[in-house]
Amino acid sequence: MARPRQIREIALQVLFTWDANGEADEPAALQMAMDAEPKDATIRMAAIDAAHKAWEYRKQADEWLERLAPQWPPRRQPSVDRNLLRLALWELTGKDTPPKVVVDEAIELAKQYSTEGSPAFINGVLDAVLKELGFLKS
Repeated sequence: MARPRQIREIALQVLFTWDANGEADEPAALQMAMDAEPKDATIRMAAIDAAHKAWEYRKQADEWLERLAPQWPPRRQPSVDRNLLRLALWELTGKDTPPKVVVDEAIELAKQYSTEGSPAFINGVLDAVLKELGFLKS
């Protein structure tokens, strides 16, 4: 059975590499995903699929992020944060994952991979997204 946390973690790593190199399907990122733990091919393929979908959605996500956090537009955000938010926005709008799970997972990944202030930033931005999507009352 595919583990959503592992899928998100590998997808984040792939997105980070694509973002650094400016292109999807960059061979090093795909190889990294294929070599990632766990060695479960289902998890790795689901992660690559999620990364592709989030990468394709990045323009819309970045426009949304620019509007919600104009003082910290995507180009000024740490790369991990930018790609965590892209992944979370895609998941919130493109999948039926419960919003609380998406937010909690993004915060946990920010704690693990990003700066000390990143979990609060990620939480604040995603809270604003949930309000816009109607999941939270203003």
